[in-house]
Amino acid sequence: MLQHQVKMVGSNGQVSLGKAFAGKIISIDQIDRGTWVIKSGEFVPDSQNWLHRDDNIERLDKALELAEKTPTRTNNFEEVIHKIEQLAEKKNVSH
Repeated sequence: MLQHQVKMVGSNGQVSLGKAFAGKIISIDQIDRGTWVIKSGEFVPDSQNWLHRDDNIERLDKALELAEKTPTRTNNFEEVIHKIEQLAEKKNVSH
């Protein structure tokens, strides 16, 4: 369904795409001087891009699932420090 439309840029610099696009997020790419490509869709903020790389979403889902199943403990500060030190030792030995 290709359509060609001619629109006038208003005095405020805006172009209306019509009510069908009201409230939608769009991406505008300027591919050349005077040439733009407009796409509607959902876009990810830069600060959240890491979630969509590799298998990070699956890893985060597994971590959240584990967190829900694991009972919350307090007063295990020494145990946590010990585990961190063990992991740091293992990392130093393997490199």
